[in-house]
Amino acid sequence: MYRYYTLLTATAILLMGCRDSTTDSRSNIQFSEPLIAQTLERVRQEYVEKPDEKKMLDGALNGMLMALDPYSTFLNPESYKIYTQSHKGEFGGLGIEVLFSDGMLKVISPMDDMPAQKAGIKPGDIITHVDNIAIAGLAPEEALKRLHGKPGTSVSLKINRGRAAPFIVKITRDHIIHNPVKHHTEGNIGYIRISYFNEQTTEKLKAALSSIQKSLGKGQQGLILDLRNNPGGSLDEAVSVSNLFLDSGIIVHIKGRNPAQNQTHKATGKDLLKGLPIAILINEGSASASEIVAAALRDNHRAVLVGEKSFGKGSVQALYALDTYGGIKITIARFYTPKGEEIQGRGIQPDVLLTLKPLECLKEPGKETSTDDVQLQRAIDLLKGLWAVKIRP
Repeated sequence: MYRYYTLLTATAILLMGCRDSTTDSRSNIQFSEPLIAQTLERVRQEYVEKPDEKKMLDGALNGMLMALDPYSTFLNPESYKIYTQSHKGEFGGLGIEVLFSDGMLKVISPMDDMPAQKAGIKPGDIITHVDNIAIAGLAPEEALKRLHGKPGTSVSLKINRGRAAPFIVKITRDHIIHNPVKHHTEGNIGYIRISYFNEQTTEKLKAALSSIQKSLGKGQQGLILDLRNNPGGSLDEAVSVSNLFLDSGIIVHIKGRNPAQNQTHKATGKDLLKGLPIAILINEGSASASEIVAAALRDNHRAVLVGEKSFGKGSVQALYALDTYGGIKITIARFYTPKGEEIQGRGIQPDVLLTLKPLECLKEPGKETSTDDVQLQRAIDLLKGLWAVKIRP
């Protein structure tokens, strides 16, 4: 069984067992049980101390998948449980999305109202040590395990942030119940913050839209979708969210290794806003599923994008449960905008580029007043202008 995800995360990073097979039809390299058995037996006989064979297995599998890309991962049973719970919106830990790469944990985004965000962790931070233990010396699954723990316990993180001197942040773990959608109104304009794409997102978004429409009625002048620091999540949820605002058009192209498996997702619903103008806020922490939504509404002339260039994570992972030992998440495809542009490594440029100065960087998007949040203020001004001249983006 498998499920599709476009999430940026540093869960454990490894692979399945090795049967007789080749990595490529043109390659002479083979992964065989005799080769592995021979290596294991030599280690058993000659290594300086008694080896931890489970650790060896995890390390071997880890290395195999890490050679593919940063997003293909093996999940041992504990990590697999944490990962699947995170997509249901309820799990334990710090409330942080990270990417394991080159022996470091890069923060993609701290989740809204969660311990990491409250402690001041920001997108782009590099975690170099966990409880004084260097990340560079840990397997990805071990790093993930050290970040998670029982609610009420604490963890110490050493952080590198830009040119600032490294510093220590102590965070108390909590039971994470992640509500991916929040909303309020800014005058006659609705504001919805989507912080994550999990199994609850579409239904909670519908409820938020309904609440705003009841509050503003026919006086509503537009909608702001805030996708800043949204690291992604479920591809299916990104498609269904986009579908709420489109009567027709392409949402996203999915292209894999086998052309027969390529897909194009098209809008099949009805625009719940009936043409009201939309502005979408994005920044460098907007990745994956949030980039799908932003590109879908932009390319279908349904929204204007305001803020900074997005992260540029345009690959799709499938989660496969293993029969007896956790699961694996591997990259199976890349996604492209409705116009056919690749997002992987490139990101999405906003229509209105507005880079925040260091002192203006958001700690908790959407919690400032509209005058404090210059990107939000620009979006509000744009929507008012579009409404005034009866232009739809």
